[in-house]
Amino acid sequence: MHPDQDTTSDPATTHARQCAAHWLSVLSDEHCTEAERRQFFVWLRASGQHVDEFLRLSRLTGRMSQRDLWPEMEVASLVAAAKVSGEGNVTPLDQPSVFVARPERKALRWSMAAAVACVFVLAGLIAGRSQIERWFAPEYVTAVGEQRSITLEDGSVVELNSQSRLRAHFEAHLRAIELLGGEAIFRVSKDPNRPFRVRTGATDIVAVGTAFNVKANDARTVVTVLEGRVRVNQRDAAERSAAATAKAVSEFELAVGDQLIVGKAQPAIRVSLRDTEKVTSWTERRLIFEDTPLSAAAAEFARYSPRAIRIEDPSVGERKINGVFDATDPASLAEFLKGDETLEVRSDADGWTVSAR
Repeated sequence: MHPDQDTTSDPATTHARQCAAHWLSVLSDEHCTEAERRQFFVWLRASGQHVDEFLRLSRLTGRMSQRDLWPEMEVASLVAAAKVSGEGNVTPLDQPSVFVARPERKALRWSMAAAVACVFVLAGLIAGRSQIERWFAPEYVTAVGEQRSITLEDGSVVELNSQSRLRAHFEAHLRAIELLGGEAIFRVSKDPNRPFRVRTGATDIVAVGTAFNVKANDARTVVTVLEGRVRVNQRDAAERSAAATAKAVSEFELAVGDQLIVGKAQPAIRVSLRDTEKVTSWTERRLIFEDTPLSAAAAEFARYSPRAIRIEDPSVGERKINGVFDATDPASLAEFLKGDETLEVRSDADGWTVSAR
């Protein structure tokens, strides 16, 4: 497992812990029936993770309430007990919510409920610190056509493009940003003692005092250096590589004008740009296309306007176009395409449809 991976955010782990808490409460109730015990063993046998989570929670709860709510048993003994128990006609159940509590049970005694709640709080503080930090980290989001300039608490400035989302977290020795999608320019305030890190789905970007543009989606991340130097790590390549070769395979030092295109599970592509005007033109709401596929140009316009340009034929989408357009005026691209006699452009309330004649 990668050291940065947060297991507490795994849905399977969360579900296993919820079920463990449910079964602990049922088995600790003096009215627990034999049928419920058999159902518990069915759930327990389904996964070794179920055994681990139940034992962990029962031990912690037993310590907090100063009594043994469940006898200390080795994992092997508990599994063995589950295997020899008769299942009868009991159906394995995945969700604890299917159990209907009897009126006399009252669900849980107050002390039991309090103990279980405290256990989950402690477990979250111990094992889920990074998840809790995400809940409280400032988050910035832009809608279609919206752009924002954000000054972070360290003095760094972020220019956030349309349809983008990022989360910022600052510690004594680290400034951490998650670009969850979209595009942004980072102008980093110098602080040699606190590296400035930007994480996307495919990369980790580290800088001290510099400026760079990052564009990220589910498929790839594009990093362009505007000032200074940055270090980019292709995370998935590093995880696949042996420790001795990880740096050679996955880490890149970029200078002004350098651009790195990182796709998931693909080799990174490094490009040297003559100038970065095209990359940053979005800050002036301009789109500059140079031998750009029409499908890519249409997708770029869709970031700034709800009226879309739809390409019906793949062959049309592959055609290259050149020009400078107002990002908020997709009609200008539609009019430009109408000048091509080989294309048919039809308009409707939602935008335009482009196809070959």
